[in-house]
Amino acid sequence: MIRSAPFRGAAAAIAAVAALAGPARALVTLNDGTDKIYVSGTFSMGYDTNISASSDNTSDMVTSASMSLQYQRRAGLIGVNANVNFALSQFLKNTTYNSLNPTYSIEFDKTTGRTTGTLNINAVRSSQTDAAVNLYTTSWNYTAGLNIHYPIIDRYSMAGSFTYGLLDYTQTSGQPLSNLSTYASNLSLFYILSDERDLFLGSTYRVSQSSSNTSSTDEGLNVGIHGKVFWEFNGSLNVGYMVRKPQGVADPEAPPLGSYHDITANASVNWNANRKLAFTGSLSKDFSTTATDATTDTLAASLDATYSVNARLSAGTGIGGGETRFFGPGGLLAATNQERIDYYFTWNASVSYSFSERLHASLSYAYFKNWSNLGFATFVRNTLTLSLSSRW
Repeated sequence: MIRSAPFRGAAAAIAAVAALAGPARALVTLNDGTDKIYVSGTFSMGYDTNISASSDNTSDMVTSASMSLQYQRRAGLIGVNANVNFALSQFLKNTTYNSLNPTYSIEFDKTTGRTTGTLNINAVRSSQTDAAVNLYTTSWNYTAGLNIHYPIIDRYSMAGSFTYGLLDYTQTSGQPLSNLSTYASNLSLFYILSDERDLFLGSTYRVSQSSSNTSSTDEGLNVGIHGKVFWEFNGSLNVGYMVRKPQGVADPEAPPLGSYHDITANASVNWNANRKLAFTGSLSKDFSTTATDATTDTLAASLDATYSVNARLSAGTGIGGGETRFFGPGGLLAATNQERIDYYFTWNASVSYSFSERLHASLSYAYFKNWSNLGFATFVRNTLTLSLSSRW
């Protein structure tokens, strides 16, 4: 009889989901419905042909389970959303990748009155494949953010955000990686064009500091539309221009770095073709910093469709693709001293079935192909996953 860790984890997860499918007392309501506590659980098992996202092509069977406790309060001026989640992942062969990752988050939101906004604080431990460094990494991601919206007069309003993030790597498969601290602020001016859409002009200021004693400053402007973007497509769309100025280099003898200039974009739109068929599209382009202290300019786009066969059964599919250019000393190929360039294509399909209001099942497949002038970063990845979830 097989008694490996992944199958013991699977058995425990199945038992947890079964417990969730019990009486409705697992949902707690307090203070005449203003305070609510939810408990949810998910169990999944699947096969991954490339767990390191590299030409190593290391495959494995993965089982995962998660338990989450959520608290919501809707009373008075400030609402509260809090969440505690524990996610367990176990690998059949590569047991060094096994992980237990907690997530802690709390959000305070004000939705009434002249000034509205949210304050959120999060701490997430994640173990995942990083295609930018072609490693399976484990890290803590700490974030805090304040978002404020204030109407000025008539058709004009302002929105601002201030965020801080710390990405702290705790396990790096033997390769040293750079931790990253990020400070960012955004300020936007909105103009109500009609009842269906707003126009806005925004500015971004962002500072990134790595543990390799390097940093960069991003300054940008953008314009966009929010609401009904065009025709029957709803969402938001903005385009802009960003300048990144690196400061400091890991090697003191290296020549000084120049600045990078490029167009940025961010879009998310949806279209309900009819009562059963819906489409969602996204587009993003921005600078970022990798775990190897390289600057990247990444363009990514995706299109997804979902079709509801009936109240219980639905299916979905999607495609995506993009380009990532690596700059700076961390982005140079050692053999040729050229900058690394990656291209990717992805496709996915899924089917979901609701046994009841509380119990859901899904089967999903994803294909991912990455091309790169770094041979180690050229790979194909296929994943097949079966999931069960319940929320009370």
